[in-house]
Parts: sequence; C-alpha cells; structure tokens
Amino acid sequence: MKAKKGFLGWQRRTPSERVLYTIIFVIFAAFALSYVYCLWWCFSSGMKTHDEIVDSPFSLPKIWHFEHFGEMMSLMSVSETGFWGMLFNSVYFSVIGALFSAMSTATLAYVTCKYKFPGAGAYFIASLITMILPIYGNGGSMYVLLNNLGLLNSRLMILTSFSGIGVNYMYFYAFFQNVSNTYAEAAEIDGAGDYTKFFKVMLPQALPMFGAVFLLIWMAEWNNYSSAVLYLNKLPTLSAGIYLFQTEATNMARFDILYLAYFVTCIPPLVIFAFFNKILMSNISLGGIKE
Repeated sequence: MKAKKGFLGWQRRTPSERVLYTIIFVIFAAFALSYVYCLWWCFSSGMKTHDEIVDSPFSLPKIWHFEHFGEMMSLMSVSETGFWGMLFNSVYFSVIGALFSAMSTATLAYVTCKYKFPGAGAYFIASLITMILPIYGNGGSMYVLLNNLGLLNSRLMILTSFSGIGVNYMYFYAFFQNVSNTYAEAAEIDGAGDYTKFFKVMLPQALPMFGAVFLLIWMAEWNNYSSAVLYLNKLPTLSAGIYLFQTEATNMARFDILYLAYFVTCIPPLVIFAFFNKILMSNISLGGIKE
C-alpha cells in the first residue's frame, strides 16, 4: 500500500528538508500578505478624507466614503482624456497588443522550429541576446523610430507590442519542439498547406501555452506606464494616467482619489489572473497520434 505523499511529499522529507520548506513557505507567505495588505491599505485610504490619511494613515476610515469612486472617475483627467477614456485605452492596447504579440511570436517560433532555412538558427541566438540586453535606455532611439513611422500617439502602435518577445519565443519554441510532426504530416497527406497545418493542427495544441503567454504579455502591457507616457501622451492608458495624475492630486490635496485609483488599477489583473490560473493550471491533455 502506497503512503500518501501529502503536501510537497511532506512525509518523505527529512527533518532538515522540512525546516527548509517551512522557512521558504513562511517567506513567500509574508510576501503574499504584504501585497494583500498594500492593496487593502490603498482601498481603505481611498475611503478616507484627505485629512484622515494625513493624520492617521494606518487606521480604518471613520466613515466609508464610497462616493469617492464617482469623484475619482470625474476628476481624473489627463490630456483631455477622462477615466473611462483611459480605461478604454488600457483595454485596447493590452488586449489587442497581447493578442498580436502572442500570435506573431507563436508563428515565428513554429516556423523557426519546424522549418529548416538559412537564418533560423540566427534568430534563435538573437532571441537569447534580447533576454540578456537591458530593455531600458533605448527611449530616445525608439521615439525617433516611432516618429518616423508615424506611430506616435497612434492606435497602430500595437504593431510594436513585443513585450518579452525573447522569453515568449523560447516558450513557444520549446513547446513546438516537443510536439510530434506526425500531426502535420498527416494533415499534409490530406492536402493541407502550411497555413492550414499551423492554424488548424499545431496552434490548437498550443492553446494552453498561448493562453499563458497571452496572460503574461497582457499583464506587462496593462502595467506598462513608461511606454504610454513617452509615446502615447495623447492617448494615455490608466497606468500612465495615474502616474501623470499624481502631481494634480497633490495640488488638489486629494490623496484619497489617487490611492483609490491605485486600487482600481490593480483589480483587473488580479481577477483575470485568478480566472486564467484555474484554466491553465488544470491538467489539460490533448489527445492525438503518438510516434
């Protein structure tokens, strides 16, 4: 009769391993609770008046001012773009940009993995290099490039959405490397072309990976304020709007609205990650032909 493994195989661990796992668990739990506390603090501070925040920043509100939600939506404005406009820009650039980036990365990884042609290995090495080089410090050259292409303050800037392209390329490349060519070969015998083999045979098998990469890119784009501040100052996103609104909130003595905006901006990633996490972490098995 097999013994139950328990949590992390607890019964099979030595005493020293149990102590180590306990310490690691406590450290990660402390980090998680610190984030939860920060989120709660922003919400409770948003429910206070400005004077309450200054006088007693760590106490609960004497009166919960839920009307601050409405005030936040009406007072937040950057470059003549209100709260709902910034929210729309955030959804547009994060969702469409993540879809475009994930699809283009998956296509490129499939082509360089399954097809042998001059330059395929070079792109693999180039992707490794992009994971090593710093991503900051190229703001000036990127600004000039986008300006010459006419993409500054344009919704077509999603065409340049390649957040973490090197890492995401490696994810897809490793996945397609472990997928049998028998699927594509069987489809080719039935008369399928290259596009059909990819979009109807190979890509459906990569949907769990595609969802994971999409989620990572979406979160990066949602929280990205630096690119929006530099290249989309006339189309501010919510994260960029909050960054630019800090000075105005300080001048108006309305820290409550600022902290409430922080809280509202954090909610969509938490909700969407919780939803996708349940799907992605479930044991999705895709049947097919095995070699």
